[in-house]
Formats: sequence, C-alpha cells, structure tokens
Amino acid sequence: MKCFKFDQLTAYVDGILTEKEKGHVEKHLEFCPSCREVVTALQKEDAFLQAAIQSPVLPAGFDDEVLSKLEPYQAKKKRWNWPYQLLTAASIVLAFGLGASFISDIQQSDTGNSETPLVQEEKEALYSVKDEGVLLEVTDVSASPLKIEVFYRLKPEESVLEDFLKKHNVNHLSQVGYDYESLPPSGKIVDLNGQELPQSEVSLGSNGWLQNSVVIRPAKMDEFPLPDTFRAQIEFNDLFMQEGEWKLDIPIDVTEAKPLTKSNSYPIDFMYDDFNAGPIEWELSTNAHKLQFYAEYTKDKKDQLKEIMKARDNEELTPMIMPELSIVNSAGEELLIDGVNLGSHMGESFTFDYEFANRVKGMDVTDNLPRSEELTLKLKGFRLEEPENTQFSVTEWMEETDKNGWTIESVTVEEDTANSKLVSIIGRTNISNLESFIVEVSSDKEWVTKEVINTTVTNDGTFIIQTNMPNSITNYQLDITSVTKWFENEKEIMLW
Repeated sequence: MKCFKFDQLTAYVDGILTEKEKGHVEKHLEFCPSCREVVTALQKEDAFLQAAIQSPVLPAGFDDEVLSKLEPYQAKKKRWNWPYQLLTAASIVLAFGLGASFISDIQQSDTGNSETPLVQEEKEALYSVKDEGVLLEVTDVSASPLKIEVFYRLKPEESVLEDFLKKHNVNHLSQVGYDYESLPPSGKIVDLNGQELPQSEVSLGSNGWLQNSVVIRPAKMDEFPLPDTFRAQIEFNDLFMQEGEWKLDIPIDVTEAKPLTKSNSYPIDFMYDDFNAGPIEWELSTNAHKLQFYAEYTKDKKDQLKEIMKARDNEELTPMIMPELSIVNSAGEELLIDGVNLGSHMGESFTFDYEFANRVKGMDVTDNLPRSEELTLKLKGFRLEEPENTQFSVTEWMEETDKNGWTIESVTVEEDTANSKLVSIIGRTNISNLESFIVEVSSDKEWVTKEVINTTVTNDGTFIIQTNMPNSITNYQLDITSVTKWFENEKEIMLW
C-alpha cells in the first residue's frame, strides 16, 4: 500500500484538496495507521498555531522555551528526552506538539505549581549499541505471544548528523522523513539454545513519528508452543547513511502474558446475493489483538466477474471485498489499527488479517489497556470494488441511451473559457448499492487527453459526469471501468 507524500497530507489537513483527491486520502487513511499518525500530528500543529495566534499575550518565556527545544545540538549535555525525540521523530510537527505542552506546563507554573517540569527526564536505556558514530538505545520492550515490540531511539554524533543533512541538502531532519533508516532491520527470535523459532514477519512499528520500534510477530505454533523465555535478535546495517552493524540480543519473557492470550471463533455469516462473509477469528493478548475476516463471491457473481475481467484483459482491475469495522472499549474509544493484510484468492475470495494495538488514541505507545477492559467489534458494512466494462459514445443534445443497467439521459455544455467548455453528462443507474464509479472520458480526437473521473452516485441512482473539453469537440467516449458498492450492515459483537 503506497503512502501519500507529506505535502499531500498537509494539503488534506489544510482543506485545499479537491473532493476527488480528499476521497482518495480518506480511503487510504482507513487502512494506514502511519498516515493517520501524520494527519493527527498536523491537526495538532494547526490547533496549536491557532491557539497561539488567538492568544492576546503569550506566557512569559514562551519564545525562549520553544526555540531552545527546536535546537537539538545545544542540549547534548543535558539528560533531557526531547532532543532525541526530535531526532527519532524527524518531524517539525513534533516540535509544535511539544510547544503546545510547553504552554500547558508554563501556565501550570504560573498558577502556582512551580514544581511542574517543562520536560520529562530521559528514560534510561535498557540496552545499547554504537557503531559509525550512531548510538542506538532500547528504551522499552513489550512482549506477548502475538507481538514482540522493541522501542528504540537514535543518537548520532554531531558530525554524522551534519553530514547526513548535507547529503540531503536540507537544514533539519523534518525535511528528510524516515530516510535515516534507509534499510529495514533484520530480526528473529531464538530459544535459549540458539534454535530459531517460527515467526510470521519482522517490520518497523506503525507508531508514525512519535516513536521508533521494531516488531517481530511469532508464528502460531500448535504442536510446539512458544517458550516462556527466549531471545529477540535485531540488527540494523544502515543508519543515517552510515554502513555499520548495530546488533542487539534482547531477553524476552512472555510467562505472564501467556495465560492472558486467548482466541475465539464467531460463526457469524453475512449472506448477500453477490457475496458471503464470515466467520470471524479473534486473538487477543496483553499488547496486541488479531482479527481475521473471510469473504467470498457467490458462484454466479464469480462467473460474471470472470467475463468482465477477460474482456478487460487488465490485471489491475480486480474485484475486492472490504469489511469496514472497528474495535472499541467500554468508553467507545477505538483501538488503533497496526495494519491490515489482505489475501486475495484469484479475486474470488478474500482473507483479511487485522492487527490492532491494545491501546487507544492518546495513550503512550508503550502503554496498554488492562485485560479487564471490555472490547466490542463494531461492523459497519462491506465495500466492494469491482471491474466494469460498459462504454458509451455520446454527443451534445443527444437522446437517452442505455446499456448494462446504465442510462445516459443528456449531455449539456456551457462556456468555460474562450477555448473550452464545461461538459455535463447526466445519467442514472439501476445497479443496487452503487456508491461511486470510475469513468474514463475521451473524444474521437486522439489529441484530446483522456480524463479519469471518480463519480459519486446518489441514493436514487443519478449521477453527473463533468469534464472540460475544447470547444471544437462534440463527440465523447465514456468507458466505465470500475464500480464501488456499499452494503450497510451494522452489527456489534462482544469480543471480550
């Protein structure tokens, strides 16, 4: 899943995207926790700036506090946490977030609480390794049979940091992003005899810009269960464009987490004319939860889609069934999604593996909800994306024409500029549950650029396709390539 660039997310938060672009971003945010963290940080930055602008008088010493926190080099002799948070976060957004906390802390001090610290003292490192001028320190370890997560921070020497910024031709890490880790880490878990244990994946944590971590997910072992104690071996080979070896061998103990790790199956089936979904498999532990969902097209629908894909001969236009769901605690707060893995079986059936952190928004990334917390699955419905193969050739002031459940009622134009016009193609469809569709609009003239338009459909099935065309064009080719359907089915299932 390709993420959006930082400036695209900034434009989304600033509200300057088109409705089409905004829709693409919002659909991506549903399944991407990293981009959601970025958007959240940007929204906090906006709120902080608005508060600062509207405040008649800033607290005494505010400028000095904020400016001092934006300069990582001058604080190396102090045992404070924020400079290296800036380094590992690599984001000016965090600086604004810290600035908001400075206001709160200063205001508390002004009300008489002079003992309130402006910054928290840095956590002591549990383990550390240094090479090529870069110190890697492990600050926390969170372990269960479902997820091993090792949190770390990076401390490059000043010369390494300056060289890194110079190579990128920037002045601050916020302009670089995650590139200071140009190669992903390798990792494995081994028993106390050094024998490697099965694992499903190794990845960087999805904590956005707030915290760095490495995640190792043990494979589910029925015959040979995960031992109570073992070791996690993690290695980085490239940090801040320095080739080196940063190896860590960390003891892991899941003795207490094992009895709190449970699994269950919910034989709930959702039956529709075109597809079926269910059952639901659920695993939960102290620091992570996993939910598996299964969906499959009916035989008649499979045959129909095969014919469409064969006619299209386009591998990118494949069907997709996606449940829309969340898990909430007793307070109605949603658990954060760590990731979603989709397994597509020839575009006919699908397996969804949802990975949830055992925490909600606002909690520290190293904290977890208590296992006594009540958890509920909230299913909103299913969204289907399917290929379509319907074409129309239409002209201005044409008569009504229909095909494959689609009807084009009229084509109207109005002058836009001296050389172009706005073309409005009005139609309707009797395809049920249709939410939107993708249509390619072109002309019978090769020199006119084809336009791809995402068009929404109203509840009564009507739609308007609008495009700009040169004044000389009067014939338009419509190719409806894919459709998105929404099947609402609100249901709550008690998980724990």
